[in-house]
Amino acid sequence: MNAKVFSYPLIIKEIHLDTFGHVNNALYLSLFEEARWDLITHNGYGLKKIQETQLGPVILEIKMTFLKELRLREKISIETQIISYDKRIGKLSQKMVRDGEVCCAAEFVFGLFDLVERKLVSPTPEWLYAVGMGK
Repeated sequence: MNAKVFSYPLIIKEIHLDTFGHVNNALYLSLFEEARWDLITHNGYGLKKIQETQLGPVILEIKMTFLKELRLREKISIETQIISYDKRIGKLSQKMVRDGEVCCAAEFVFGLFDLVERKLVSPTPEWLYAVGMGK
């Protein structure tokens, strides 16, 4: 699959740091989530759409590798790209990149969750577009 790579620019701020002066490991997940929300909102599937349809994203599994420290006021981009979507289960890759160097890489297994029935459902065309698979 040759899905588009979506880039989310970010500057590491004071609130992102831990007592060691670098981004805390748990915060990486929040920053990756921020980039995913930006992606789906940009593609027409923001919170309003989720509230209207009662269908929204759910993370099922995460694999994350920390490669380089991220420090105060560094400019990075978070690159998000869909890897696959088979039946009800999708996989996507996210990378935090500083000056062309990958500092953190993560792979997420996710799905579309029915908020009423409380179960995974097949992706809709709108959802597939939102995550970068649609036309």
